[in-house]
Amino acid sequence: MRRKKVQRRLFSIAEVRTALTAHRAKVGARLDERVNREGGASFSYQSQFDHMDRELSTIENGLITAEDRHVRKQVQIEKLRQQSKTFTTELYRKQTSARAVLTGLYGTDHGFELGALTGKTPQVAHSLIQQVDQTIKLLRHPELPLPPPIIAGVAPDFTLLADDLEAALTSLETSRIEYQQTLKEADQTRSLTQAAITACDRIFQPVVSSLESTFRLAGETELASRIRTSSRRVTRRQAVPEKTAEEGSKLETGATLDDNVLGENVSGDDVQIDATASPAQLEASPSESTVIRQSPRFRHAKSPRTVLLRPG
Repeated sequence: MRRKKVQRRLFSIAEVRTALTAHRAKVGARLDERVNREGGASFSYQSQFDHMDRELSTIENGLITAEDRHVRKQVQIEKLRQQSKTFTTELYRKQTSARAVLTGLYGTDHGFELGALTGKTPQVAHSLIQQVDQTIKLLRHPELPLPPPIIAGVAPDFTLLADDLEAALTSLETSRIEYQQTLKEADQTRSLTQAAITACDRIFQPVVSSLESTFRLAGETELASRIRTSSRRVTRRQAVPEKTAEEGSKLETGATLDDNVLGENVSGDDVQIDATASPAQLEASPSESTVIRQSPRFRHAKSPRTVLLRPG
């Protein structure tokens, strides 16, 4: 939704600047000639047009810069999400391998007790991290005396096993920390984009109103009407509250990075990013998401099998 707001304003600014560039010389010369005849040589419509164009250029560049910064941050969030998903899968694989090693050496009961393992290995990142952390501590400093291995003559050394688990755990935790930090930065870039939109609205409307009046004064009524249409396009829709980066990072099921890293492909904020695309493609053209709202004119009829829509 935010991206559509920006695009709508950029389109209107481009329309107005195009019209101003095409007609400023003719209209300015005509009005300046009238001013000179009336003895107002100190005022110049050409200078006024220069000032309007600079104002429009400033807000246009501000919108482009702010939106580009925010979109790039969203691309970074998606990359980090996919990275965390990969690291979680790798940590899960190493933890299940560690369980298999302990089971092979001591049997199910002693092996699981040694590694503080109960039930199935969790696939949710938060729970998996807790289990792996506890397993590493017990492998390095066993609280219980080690029972004799099932296979006689084997002297197990869990140092390498613990190091392998710790390396995978560190990678995942680092990725998650970076992800959370990037979410905070995305909130900041979103605020900057909203500030650019507010600044645009504050400057654009007075400039366009002045330009419309000037064109009507010069007798260019059709051109003035086009300028007025561009102005209305910016203000015709009411503002919709923006989501925070944390809210935008949730899956369709409402889960966050902590709840479901091994789940389906996800999308952040109001840009949906194809995980199969290359980084260059992601940065070049992130697509927009679609916000669907239920009309207040209809209500859902409760049914265990079907959903009916009828006038309410």
